[in-house]
Amino acid sequence: MVKIIAYIGILASLLVSCASVEKYNAQISKDFTPAELKEDVDFTYKLLTKYHPDLYWYISKDSLDRNFENLKESLTNPLSGREFYRAFAPVVNSIRQGHTSISPVYPKPTKLEKKTKGKRTAPFKKVRFRNINNRVYIEKVFSKDSIEVGSEVLKLDGIAASKLLASYHKLITADGFNTTFHPELSGFRFGSYYTKIYGKKDSVQLDLKYNDSLYSYQLKADYAKLKQKSKDTTKQEDKDVVKLSKKERKTKKKWEKVHGYVKYTKEQTRSLEFLPLDSTQVAAYMKIRRFKNGDYKTFYEQSFKAIDSAKTNYLIIDLRDNFGGSLKQIGILNSYITNQNEYVLIEPAKMTKRTSYFYPITHSPMHWFNGLMYLTTPVHMLYVQAFKVKVKNGEPYFYHKTSKPTKPNDLNFKGKIYVIINGNSFSASSTIGAHLDGTNRAFFVGEETGGAYNGTIAGMMPIVELPNSKLKLRFGFMNIKTPYTQEPDGYGVKPDAYVPNTSIEEDEQLDWILNDIKQSKPKYF
Repeated sequence: MVKIIAYIGILASLLVSCASVEKYNAQISKDFTPAELKEDVDFTYKLLTKYHPDLYWYISKDSLDRNFENLKESLTNPLSGREFYRAFAPVVNSIRQGHTSISPVYPKPTKLEKKTKGKRTAPFKKVRFRNINNRVYIEKVFSKDSIEVGSEVLKLDGIAASKLLASYHKLITADGFNTTFHPELSGFRFGSYYTKIYGKKDSVQLDLKYNDSLYSYQLKADYAKLKQKSKDTTKQEDKDVVKLSKKERKTKKKWEKVHGYVKYTKEQTRSLEFLPLDSTQVAAYMKIRRFKNGDYKTFYEQSFKAIDSAKTNYLIIDLRDNFGGSLKQIGILNSYITNQNEYVLIEPAKMTKRTSYFYPITHSPMHWFNGLMYLTTPVHMLYVQAFKVKVKNGEPYFYHKTSKPTKPNDLNFKGKIYVIINGNSFSASSTIGAHLDGTNRAFFVGEETGGAYNGTIAGMMPIVELPNSKLKLRFGFMNIKTPYTQEPDGYGVKPDAYVPNTSIEEDEQLDWILNDIKQSKPKYF
């Protein structure tokens, strides 16, 4: 019954939202007065000082106060939302915490646009970029567009790629003083940051270089109802599904859920394969793109059964471009690979108030889970306050499931573990990386992680709308740490073997590991 009520409430809010789309679009499209902009700055500062659990971790209070005051003093003329975003983002980023950020907003499609055009797919969704030595390349193409993988992006809409990368720098923040997150993220989200600065466009022009040939290509947004359909409107992939029996379709659907299959990119969120070392030995290679999406419990159980059956002594865990996700999932993964008889993955998470946990529930975009939580807040609050939050030395701490002592899984892997990391290994990826490094469980190959070794401000993360500009503020309400730290503070998990990425065609980090295993005296500790 409660769930039904939640759905009714959400439906009502959607109806109201549809009626106010034009009003919202008019609000965000106007220029804002200096008084309105300063009000948004004050609102942000007040919210951060009230709920952020470690605001002055990497910056002094005096320095941060001065940054906010200098911004307010500079706001003497009206600004558009995107202009305000470009001025405000560097101030928020001076906090130096990757989960704390501010983002621009975009006009919402009207009811007529939805009806006539359908759902929009952004032009940049069709490709994946990569920054190598301050040069942007096409790493992968997810559509039928005629773009050569490996092409270098020289210009985007007439703007040099190098100039765009430089402009992105002020809009990106890592945890602490890390230097690998900026270049990796600016390449990986090359199109996303272009959109943040210049707004959504239905088409963009790429000037490209492939080998010694120059060519241009126009990437276009797709609208579901405007796509040109061929005579046979059924895709080959759909034809293949139709041919499957009911049992086969069910098996396929289950496999996709277990592996977190993403239909658009045709990639698995989690995958396992065995790479030959010689005629008798193999190494298990586990790629984890995110710690989210699908039935990960079954995946890890099936994977470590397969690893056990293969009797391999080597496991390679690839966390490159893994921006994080669920603490619960890294807890389950760790149970299969830990070298401890009992461990605590995450220490109790510090908050500013006992009730901080509930602000994100009541101040985040509405969906069915938040709707349900909102309606059951009194009951949920009693449960959390009684069993999840404890006060130590006058400060409240939230106890995650991963904060409890845990024993290894029966299928615990005893062999040697290599972990591949890069600047886009962030949040939960850095957390489990710090745990594996702190317990001397793995050998790390690649580049320093973008997430900090000594912890991160994350957990519950609301997306709060500023009152006038409607810019979106996001920050964590919990200080997430493992029991392990390193000095100096403010840096990520560093590789034991530094192997930078210098090629689109070759997997240099994975090749390094396979070569290391095959040596008579590998560098593995």
